[in-house]
Parts: sequence; C-alpha cells; structure tokens
Amino acid sequence: MKKIMRKAISLIMCFLLALSVVGCSSITVKEDTKSSTDNSTIPENGIVSEEIFKELKDSGDMKLFNGENKEFTYQWMFMGTDISSPRDLNLKVESASTDIDLVKKESNSDKVYGFKFAEDTSLDSKTALSIIYKDDLGCTAADIYQVENNKLKKITSATVETSEGTTFNFSIKDRAGEFYIVGSDPKQAAIDADDDSSSSSSKREELAEASEKVKQQLGIDTSTGTPNQDGKDKYLTDPTPAGKPKPVEWNEKGNEVDKSKIGGYCTLSITCKTLLKPENKKVAISNGKGDMIPSDGVIYKTKKVKFYKNESVFDVLLRETKANKIHMEYVMTPAYNSNYIEGINNLYEFDGGELSGWMYSVNGWFPNYGCSRYKLKDGDSIKWVYTCDLGRDVGDNSMSK
Repeated sequence: MKKIMRKAISLIMCFLLALSVVGCSSITVKEDTKSSTDNSTIPENGIVSEEIFKELKDSGDMKLFNGENKEFTYQWMFMGTDISSPRDLNLKVESASTDIDLVKKESNSDKVYGFKFAEDTSLDSKTALSIIYKDDLGCTAADIYQVENNKLKKITSATVETSEGTTFNFSIKDRAGEFYIVGSDPKQAAIDADDDSSSSSSKREELAEASEKVKQQLGIDTSTGTPNQDGKDKYLTDPTPAGKPKPVEWNEKGNEVDKSKIGGYCTLSITCKTLLKPENKKVAISNGKGDMIPSDGVIYKTKKVKFYKNESVFDVLLRETKANKIHMEYVMTPAYNSNYIEGINNLYEFDGGELSGWMYSVNGWFPNYGCSRYKLKDGDSIKWVYTCDLGRDVGDNSMSK
C-alpha cells in the first residue's frame, strides 16, 4: 500500500500548477527539497489544523495529506499559494453506496465506486484529490457524478493511472453529498464494438494495414529494404535528410540520461485540432471519443520545459503528461528501438479514422524515426499533433507515399 501511495505522490505533483497556469505563470517548482515531497498522515478524526494551513500559506509550498479507509486510500494536495483563509479542515474521505445501484443503471456501467466527505463545507482553494484502489479496475477514463432527482449530474472528469492498482485523480471544491466515480475503458469498448460487427475480420485487416502506415511515426517502412542495406540502418530507418539530426540509440553507452545535469530547455505542445473538423469529429464521436476532444483542440498548451542531459523527445513527453495528469499510452518496439505513442488524452490511433494517429515534429520537421531516438538540444520546439490523414493534414507529406 505504501508503494501505491508513493506512486500517487509522483503522479499529482504538478496537478495544481496546471490548474493555475494562467494566473500563476511566475510560479517555479523547487526540486529535491523537503517541501516538494513533504506529506502528512491525516489524523483519525480527519481534522488538519488551521496552524498547519497557515504555515503552508506563509511558506507558499505544497503539502500532501494521506488517508485511508477499508475500501481505498486517498491523498489530498494543497498549495500554499492558493490558500486564502487558513482554517481547520476535516479531510477524511469515506466510502458511499446509497445510490450505487441507481448510478450503475443510469450510467450503464458496473465500474461505479462511491465516496463522501466527513465534512461538507466547500474548499476555498484549489486542491487535487487522488482516490487509490489496490486492484486494477479495468478503467482508463472516469467521470465524477452526483445523483440529483434520480438523474446523474456530472461534477468533473478524472484522470486514471493503472500502473499500480487504479488511481483516480481530480479536483473538487463542493464537498456536500455523495459522489460516484463512473469508470470506463473507451479503447476496449471500441474494440468490442468492432468485434461484434459482421465485418470485424475484414475491418481488423484494414486497420492492421493502416497501422503499418501510421507507424511511420517510427520512421519505418517495413515493406521494403534490408537491415543495414539499401541506405537503411539496422532498424530499417531511411537515411536522415541533410542538415537534420541523426537518430541516436538511447540505450547504448554514452547516451544514458544523466539527471544530475540539465541539458537545456525546449518547448512542448500537444494538440488534436484536426479532430475539430466536422467530418473527423463525427468519426471520433462514433468511436465514443467526443468528450475527449478539448473545445480548442489543445491538450497541453505550449510550455517551456527543461530536459536533462541525453534525454529524448519521448522522455519529455512522458514526464510532462504524468506531471499534468494527461493520459498517455505507449508501447516499446524493440525491433525499432523506440517507443510508439498509441494514445494521448484517451485519443488513440484510428479514433479519428483509419489513417489517424499521433505524430511529432521538432522545429517544424517530422523526423523519420521514433521519438525515443531523437536526442534533444537546447531551444528545440516539440509539437505532438493528431493526424487524421497520415500527416498530410498537419503539414507532413512524407507519409503520403
């Protein structure tokens, strides 16, 4: 259980910074300090004193408060910079089940988990709450609901982490009443729907063929060439265009990441603006992904971030999505020595059509090799974009062959 809690701590470290980025752009995070990992166990009566919150407000630091009950463990995160009026707070979270059968019926889901607060006063500062179950509940997405007049009322959405058990991360202020987590697995639902269709076999064959094209994200054309021949390297990667950085082998001696040294700063953004086009959005909605598309198509606003010596595009993407509670799923492809990005923000390849998937560019160029093999240099501009047309709709025509 302690291992799960430590995992939750690392997952919610920057959640409130993401919520406050517009109004608090000057905030900096101190690394490897006591304040960045300081945490406390919530007393048995649940009450955390005014003095503790006053100290937190005065320091401007961040503090974690851990608790548990028979059903789950939980963790609150408060930032001193967001506390306006320190006071005693009861942070105890309990399980709830009064309307669980109704919620299951209304949501058409059996992945429903109830909770309530020992104190129903509203919070006056931005907080993050993680509810952690020790088992894998089979969820990759979730929403938080309350029951109002025998109908579900959505309160907020939660991000889901499943590397150890199942962790639901969300922010909440109004604590009155009972709340219900309704989990789902959109990717599996789409697979099941496809399997149920009469043409599922031929459809899977079409998707497999399209996948080979989309996986040119890795710079691989498996249909032609021989390893270490025909101008290709041992991973079948085509020669790098003149003037562009050559791929590195991140796992070979001399390329190991050194987190004791800052390699520089780059900018990162993640967008899916192609899914705002009516024809593409219609496909995404039919695949159950309409709610995953931000209104402006921006999942992660352009931000300057640091990277460590020898880090790759993948390293930065992984760290920033985790820190900002953005879902990201990838698979390591040893044959090509790179990670392949399958989904971000619960948007996967094929969700926007059979030619859709994630691509990345650096300084306006779409590399012809995987993101794990692109070694960063100071000043690089990384953009992750969702394509619905093999890159043609995001400015890369190299994949149209």
